[in-house]
Amino acid sequence: MFKQAIPDSVRLPVLTFRLGDRPYALLIEDVVEVTAMVEATPIPDAGPELIGMVNRRGMILPLLDLRVLFRQPASVVNSQSVFIVAQGGDRQIGLVVDEIRQVDYVDALQMSDAPATSRYIHGLISHKDEMIAVVALPPLLTAYLSGDVEQLE
Repeated sequence: MFKQAIPDSVRLPVLTFRLGDRPYALLIEDVVEVTAMVEATPIPDAGPELIGMVNRRGMILPLLDLRVLFRQPASVVNSQSVFIVAQGGDRQIGLVVDEIRQVDYVDALQMSDAPATSRYIHGLISHKDEMIAVVALPPLLTAYLSGDVEQLE
């Protein structure tokens, strides 16, 4: 009879990206694709985090500037910009980031819970001598789509 080895750690695939000089990640299961910037249609009276709406293969997506949402200076959005199409359930959203880094595997057992004030951060992972904040997509989608987006405290 063979014993199945129990791994010492659970490797969690994430897409790492940068906002300003800070590293962040999204669970790979939340990522649909990374795509080049397209023309966004601004929405009057929208909050500063909403860049506008974009057409992605016939689907209209809200495009959020994560820098504004996380209390950083707004992104400079131009033809060189990229955004992540993220999906939670049947809802999709575009998330503008400064730079896509890579798909990486992090030790899920090393993830610590985010502070209670971090509404849109799932947890923090120490990985390769950096502290990476893992974005919690479900509360971001719920807050944004319900019209209750608030910046992080």
